[in-house]
Amino acid sequence: ADRAARAVVAAANQGRFEAMYRKMFDSQKQWGEQQVPLDDLFASYAADLGLDMTQFQADYTSSATRARIDADLRDGAELGVRGTPTFFIDDAEVEAGSYDQLKAALNDALAQ
Repeated sequence: ADRAARAVVAAANQGRFEAMYRKMFDSQKQWGEQQVPLDDLFASYAADLGLDMTQFQADYTSSATRARIDADLRDGAELGVRGTPTFFIDDAEVEAGSYDQLKAALNDALAQ
């Protein structure tokens, strides 16, 4: 997950956050349970998205990328995030086990 996060941040630095996020989500079964580094796989995703690979590699290993991920982890811990996905509406965690439950929670919040 750490290396996947680095790949997403590196893609975001080139304006391709959503494209890389979708690629990671769609291919999670391929890499999600692996216990070995998959740097080459994530680099291939970046290449498929047409990213500048020199910049991608620099961002993938940069201390700025590490700091951004660490800050996100701290923020999540402070909020009580225990896993993904976790949803919050108006600073309150939403217990949504299904799309319909999440949709209902959003509709309730919008109605208030």
